[in-house]
Amino acid sequence: MNTGGISETIWHFAGYLRIPETTLTGDVLYDGDHARLRPDDDPAVFIDPLRQPQFDDLASQRQPFLEPVFPEPALHAAKLGSPSLVRPSAVAAPALRSSQPQQSDDAFDSSDHASLIYGKRLITVQYQDGGTETLLSAHQVNHIDDRDILTSDAIRYPNGDLVVPPEAHTGQAFAHMVKEAYAATPASMPLEAVGNTQSLIETIAGRDQAWSQDGHLPGEASSSQAPTGRIVDGHVSDAPLPEPPMTQIAPWREAATPEVHEITASITALGPTQGIGTIAETGLNTQINQAGILDVNEATGSLMIGGNYYFSRGIVQVNVLTDNDHVDIATDNQALPSVLTHGNEVHNVAEFVSHDMTAFYHGAAATPLWNVDVLQGNFYDVKTVVQFNGLDDSDRTVQAAAGTYYEADTGGNLQNNFAQITNLDSYDIIIVAGDYHRADWIYQYNIVLDSDVAKLFLSHDASGGVTDVSAGFNRLTNSADITTYDSAGFTDMNGAQHDLLNALSSHATVLTPNPDWKLAGNSSGTLKVLYVSGDYYDVNVISQVNMMIDVDQSIQASATSGSRQGVASGGNYAVNDAQIIDPGTLSTSKYLGGQAYEDSILIQTNLITDHDTVTIHDTSTLVPELVAFAHDAEVAAATDNPFCKPVDTAHHDILI
Repeated sequence: MNTGGISETIWHFAGYLRIPETTLTGDVLYDGDHARLRPDDDPAVFIDPLRQPQFDDLASQRQPFLEPVFPEPALHAAKLGSPSLVRPSAVAAPALRSSQPQQSDDAFDSSDHASLIYGKRLITVQYQDGGTETLLSAHQVNHIDDRDILTSDAIRYPNGDLVVPPEAHTGQAFAHMVKEAYAATPASMPLEAVGNTQSLIETIAGRDQAWSQDGHLPGEASSSQAPTGRIVDGHVSDAPLPEPPMTQIAPWREAATPEVHEITASITALGPTQGIGTIAETGLNTQINQAGILDVNEATGSLMIGGNYYFSRGIVQVNVLTDNDHVDIATDNQALPSVLTHGNEVHNVAEFVSHDMTAFYHGAAATPLWNVDVLQGNFYDVKTVVQFNGLDDSDRTVQAAAGTYYEADTGGNLQNNFAQITNLDSYDIIIVAGDYHRADWIYQYNIVLDSDVAKLFLSHDASGGVTDVSAGFNRLTNSADITTYDSAGFTDMNGAQHDLLNALSSHATVLTPNPDWKLAGNSSGTLKVLYVSGDYYDVNVISQVNMMIDVDQSIQASATSGSRQGVASGGNYAVNDAQIIDPGTLSTSKYLGGQAYEDSILIQTNLITDHDTVTIHDTSTLVPELVAFAHDAEVAAATDNPFCKPVDTAHHDILI
């Protein structure tokens, strides 16, 4: 071959003469024609399916396209109800057939689960049965029966029988207090419905149905907007609640002092190191309920509801205290005894905290793969916590000073319930075809009966004695707050969103992206979706009840000089503390096909009965239980030996 000659020119350009043969023209075959054989090296395999080829401006025409027939029945059903799916317009042309063979759905899936038809990006949808439901009912119950009897052989009736105060019959009075407490509960959400999840679901469904029919709930003072701030007994306040010091409840207790590592003491006389006295602490009981629910199951980027949306928040707080004390003190001592029957603190504290989410999420149309968990029927995410403390600490104590320091602690019981429930799930989008029922409720009740009786005698020979009676200082506290993270309201569903709802209900496996969906996407390329064909129940309820009966009867007598008498029959503490944290949609991407119903209810009630009777008189008039003791004390004082008869100092403690 001559360099630079004609042969070399032909050699350079011979391969380029075949380029336009299969690229610039398309094959058009009419019915009856034989299909042309494709070359062994198909140039189509070297073309990037995600990028349109670029050509020079040459004469060409658009290649007509015939939609392939998909064998999957579910896709056919979706095409009829959803224009969002791929449905090319019909082209007026002769009866043509494509030279390409028919392909199945799998032929439209690329490596990133996207498909292309006419250059449009498609979404592949995968379905599976799923959705983690929760029906949780946690019950915590404490019950203590601690009714003590303490007697003394030194205190008898004139006929010689031991003085034992009769048992107080409190059943009828306490039942009336319970009835008063439950009467403050809304009729549409009774406390009885909280006992189990089934009754709670039925109550919520019936309440919401009546709500949608009438537009409001009869007999309930509710508001669509929750009160703002920290509400203390009906008023906004940030002040801390008062706490009575122990030195008022039990003055004989020494104030707390720093620990010392070396103690030096000198005892110069025989006798009790704390002096002579009789002390009875029959109260100072504590009941605590603490509960928290963190529900993050519905913390999604987008929420779409085909039906109605119901959201109710309620806090019901009730304190019932009956503290009718009767104190009778007979003394000839010039120093007046100290009697404190006041100091009760009864409070309700509630707060609704709403965090408004303003972010706008989108990107679902650009996420190539949707992984959809399908739950047919209603979806239940219902959690209830029931906490109950019951205590009967009605003590009967009889004490006489006999040259010793004797302290009887028949109270001081502790009951404590603690529960914390956390639910976490991770869906990008939740789509509900039916109604959405959302409810966060807290019920708190403290019911305390603390009507005490104290009878004390201090003879004229017991000079220098000290008498302290504390029958008040009960504390009843309810504290609750409900915290939500949500956007302000819903946007009406548009046509594209209705079409998407229909397509998912028909299990369409291929979707055409539509920017009008305005739903949250996922940068990972896979969107996690929960689809519920029925209603969605998102319910969190906490119920806390403290019931305490502390009707104490104390009798103390002393004929010893310098003796101390002390009775602490109050100082009980009942507290309920509850918190619900319930995040909702974390953006403004919330869409509703029906109506939205929202309300907030706050009930704070304190029912206090405090009628005390305090009588302080000389020893000329005595209660029947102390007549014989006073007579024996006078006889002993007239003899040389003040202890004219043996005294059984081993007091008897009988548990019943």
